[in-house]
Amino acid sequence: MTKLVFFGQDYLFDFGENAKYQLHFENEDELTVTVVEDANYAARTVNHFKPQITHLQDTLYLITWVEEDTGNTVTHIDDFVRGISYTNITDLASKSFWRLKGLITK
Repeated sequence: MTKLVFFGQDYLFDFGENAKYQLHFENEDELTVTVVEDANYAARTVNHFKPQITHLQDTLYLITWVEEDTGNTVTHIDDFVRGISYTNITDLASKSFWRLKGLITK
């Protein structure tokens, strides 16, 4: 995979109150997510994931991963230039499906 512009960078994903996360894309196989604000996790909680990244077009990327400890799936459609993230999350424990739209900033 070609090195993408967001590798090695930190981004704040802001989905509103109690839903803010710092994402650091090490490379195509390593993603670190640090909780900034969340209703269910303490601030500064750090998680490591193995994402699958697909370049869709221009500045648009499909990024997915599975949370190993919960089995939850996360699907992002992210535009790093326009600063928009559309995110869907399955929460197996609550049998919920969350649809979020948020801002991406550095």
